[in-house]
Amino acid sequence: MIWNRLITILALIGGVISVLIAAVTGNVILTIPSAFFFALSLLIWKYGYILMPYFTTAAGIIEVRSGYEIPPARDYIIKKAENGYYATKFLEIKYYDSIVDKSDVEKAYRVESFEKALASLNSVVKISLLVSTIDLSKHIEEIKTRRGSAEAKRAKMASNNADAVKLDREIAMYDRQLDRITHGERPLEVTSFASTTAFGVTKEEASSRVRRQSKEIKTILSSTLGADVKELADEDMLRCFEWDRFIPADPEQLRDEVF
Repeated sequence: MIWNRLITILALIGGVISVLIAAVTGNVILTIPSAFFFALSLLIWKYGYILMPYFTTAAGIIEVRSGYEIPPARDYIIKKAENGYYATKFLEIKYYDSIVDKSDVEKAYRVESFEKALASLNSVVKISLLVSTIDLSKHIEEIKTRRGSAEAKRAKMASNNADAVKLDREIAMYDRQLDRITHGERPLEVTSFASTTAFGVTKEEASSRVRRQSKEIKTILSSTLGADVKELADEDMLRCFEWDRFIPADPEQLRDEVF
């Protein structure tokens, strides 16, 4: 996270300096490096979480923070213990299938299969859920505004007008949307991740074990939860690490950090 921001800022500074020198000297050739630096800054800002592990691995950079080490690959966090090392990996869980609208039989089967899968794990796993309600007030006001506009147009038309029939259908659609939103259950936004820790006498042993555990957990969770599970690295991993101690204070902050 820190390296992403640092290199992005340096690239932006390089682009600004190139533009200023080109403007002062009138050298058009300098616009090429300025465009390069600006493009590089946008690339790192958008995809730095993918690019940075390659950079830190090539340079052999190890980040140290609060007694924890983030190795060059930036795909796990390691801590020195009295007689060895602890390594932790994080996985993102994206749910695409909910059991809320399933039948009782399907719900029971899903819960049973999940329990059996967890029982087959040979390591400890922590599954965290960050849950926040979705504020629909803006969406409701937008629908009401559209319905009001349609009703105003409809009032000016005769009952046998062909466009009036379309507007009647549109108004009925808005009414159904409002009824479903205001009388249904309030929707929730769920952000989920899992973490697992392994111990080893050496750093290499700890990292090797935690990678094996992570792959096992990924396979089991994805097959039993009906979810997409992927291993996290760099900024995404560090964000989950921070969430173990301090979670977002409100839904808006959660959306800002996730998206």
